[in-house]
Amino acid sequence: MVDPRHVVSYEDILKVIHKPEKLIIDVRNPEEVSSTGKIPSSINIPLSSVSDVLASMSNEEFQKQYHRTKPSSSDELIFYCQSGRRSTEALDKALKLGYTKSKTYLGSWNDWSSKNRT
Repeated sequence: MVDPRHVVSYEDILKVIHKPEKLIIDVRNPEEVSSTGKIPSSINIPLSSVSDVLASMSNEEFQKQYHRTKPSSSDELIFYCQSGRRSTEALDKALKLGYTKSKTYLGSWNDWSSKNRT
């Protein structure tokens, strides 16, 4: 069970997709993202890389790879995946690394795509 303080809803995501200071991270594999699309303004860091990227990647390398400033431990990170399982695992990893404002979008891509059919 995820602590409700670390959960965001579809409505919460809508409020932050155009706020560059909020970092939305898609933890699916790149093939999944390219076949389905992604939430606007999100970046893709596969679950298997989340710990290494947040703990070890330099600010310069993060900027070069993701075209965003590397988040500090005081920044809000929002994770999502396909159905919420991997995003919850990513949340756990981020919290253990000291990213205390991290959250998971439990509805994840399934919820987002069902509400944003184009």
